[in-house]
Amino acid sequence: MKKTILALAAIAAGVSSYAQEAKTTDLSVTLDLTYVTDYVFRGATLAGASFQPSVEAAYGDFYAGVWHSNAVSGTNAGFDSETDFYAGYGFAINDTISLDAGVARYVYSGGSGSDSTEVYVGLSFDVLLSPSVYYYYDFDLEISSYIASIGYSVPVESIGTSLDFSASLGYIQIPSNDYTYGSVGVSVPYALSETATLTAGVQYIYNDTDLLRGDNDLFVGSVGISIGF
Repeated sequence: MKKTILALAAIAAGVSSYAQEAKTTDLSVTLDLTYVTDYVFRGATLAGASFQPSVEAAYGDFYAGVWHSNAVSGTNAGFDSETDFYAGYGFAINDTISLDAGVARYVYSGGSGSDSTEVYVGLSFDVLLSPSVYYYYDFDLEISSYIASIGYSVPVESIGTSLDFSASLGYIQIPSNDYTYGSVGVSVPYALSETATLTAGVQYIYNDTDLLRGDNDLFVGSVGISIGF
């Protein structure tokens, strides 16, 4: 392992999962404020320490949001900021399976020739380990991404929190090279109030290619607060 960072990690509610459990009737808004020790996207390190705020609105099965990352330290991709706009629709097919589909627009440094648009579709399963599988296709970069993930939560009632374990595996098809990445992590959410949650944890990420910028493996830490309205 080339790089070890001992810090805190947050899994921003509603951002990485694209709000698969949006409320069925009322309008809801979620604000997330997160600090990460490294910005890693699908196994590739894009920047060092970064501040990543986001806001998402959900109404029934529809949701839309804006996610931003601003590098505090050096970048590996040549962009000091990224803003993602996304919208989607998720609904339950039956008591066990839910479908999620949407579109995202990636904008770098306020707009550049590297901006791209991606569509996605995924299935999540209400069974042991809560598995999900997603397919993404970027029209501008011609990249296909296949990502599977699982999660498991262990309550820690004595201190009013839980240990939320997660793992993911991704296969990325790009014009010049394919690669695989994986991650495992644990986070600890703590409710500050009925609407605010502080989450901390750590994640280990690995990729199997030397063509990406940054390290092949590293620990990523962050801390964040999520506020719902």
